[in-house]
Amino acid sequence: MVGKTHVMIGLATLAGAEAATGLVQPHPVKDIPVGPFLCIIAVIVGALAPDIDAEESQIKYEMGEAGLALSTWLQSFGVEHRGLTHYGLTGLIVTVSSGLLGWWLGYPDVGLAFGLGYLSHILADSLTLTGTPLLWPLQKEQNFHLLPAVLRIRTGGPVEPLIFIAVSILLLFLLPALVLPEWIKTLRHGL
Repeated sequence: MVGKTHVMIGLATLAGAEAATGLVQPHPVKDIPVGPFLCIIAVIVGALAPDIDAEESQIKYEMGEAGLALSTWLQSFGVEHRGLTHYGLTGLIVTVSSGLLGWWLGYPDVGLAFGLGYLSHILADSLTLTGTPLLWPLQKEQNFHLLPAVLRIRTGGPVEPLIFIAVSILLLFLLPALVLPEWIKTLRHGL
């Protein structure tokens, strides 16, 4: 899938997790709750991060020199697109590591938001024709698909914009659960 679709799916995943669990914490700075926005940034970066290995990666260029260096470093080890960065095991390691780092820094929800974005990317790519090596090392030679062959989506193809629109509509319903409660509390008590 293309970057903007991954971002929407990541945001919808975070908003769904917030609606279901109350994951996002306020983290007030001068009585302004910045936690939701930190989590939104983290999930966006996480949703784009697995494609750091792609030639035309959006995240690689947005990270500037650091993104180019990381991409070059991965390629020097033979990492190809939808390889190491798309393994389910890598997704779990990234999620646990970012969650622990966030916990250590006092922002466990932000760390987990990054991990949710990363995992949402891998699962979204499992809807495509190519699929992902989700079950590596158990299935080394076969990519994993969440859909049967006739329903798989071509990356950037005519169906992907429909998925983007559907997820955007879902996000419109879920986003208030993510952002509004803390802002409403802040506005009630006065900025």
